Amino acid sequence: MRLNSSSPCLPRLLRGVALAMAVSISAPALATLATYQTQGNFNAAIAGLTATTTDFDGIAPGTSYPPGSGPAGSGFTVGLTAGSVSSGFNLPTVGSVFWTTSGTHYLGLDNPDTAFESGDALVFSFLSPVQGFGLYVVGGRDLLDIQAGAVTLTVDGATLAISSIDYLTSGNGDYAFFLGFATDDGSTFSSATLTVGDGSGVIPVTVDDVTLASTRNGGNTVPEPGSLLLVATAIGAALLRVRRARS
Repeated sequence: MRLNSSSPCLPRLLRGVALAMAVSISAPALATLATYQTQGNFNAAIAGLTATTTDFDGIAPGTSYPPGSGPAGSGFTVGLTAGSVSSGFNLPTVGSVFWTTSGTHYLGLDNPDTAFESGDALVFSFLSPVQGFGLYVVGGRDLLDIQAGAVTLTVDGATLAISSIDYLTSGNGDYAFFLGFATDDGSTFSSATLTVGDGSGVIPVTVDDVTLASTRNGGNTVPEPGSLLLVATAIGAALLRVRRARS
């Protein structure tokens, strides 16, 4: 069947679709981040993703991580920011002195406390972009009383503080707080920063059960710019053929 070259409907439709594709290409989707303060809710949010949790229990206490390095197979590297009070003095190091959320090992610093201090900021850099990231922050009673909300996790400019409502406890003065982020649109992020206090007071803090959740079913649900460009090119070619048929 021959196309009616006098009908403007198809060209208009094609032009509309091409314009929509062009807008999609020029304006990449922004991540929509949801926050979680319980591990159970976070795990439900990342169900169906490929998740990896590092609990540090298979790593010898005293193992340190220079800048740009991290636990083997974890999918991330760790490092203190230049402005951290411990930067230049201590390295992120596996410890086993304090109570923690699983097993006996955790991530702290190679200092006498084997813990991060107030004024430290720890950056997790992901070897591949992720859709979800969560961890436990473990400390003493002061995290619940004096320093409530003093420890925060930041992803793409969004910041989440520890909750004085949701936490785990050892029953002997130790408390663990979960902090997590996950995107709900298939988009990804490449780093997260854990900030401990503001440099005033003493807040020994350790980290455990660091979880990364990667792309669902091995593919990003957000169309890639290259794919959109191919579609837009095909539409452009169709428009050109229609115009030639009408001339």
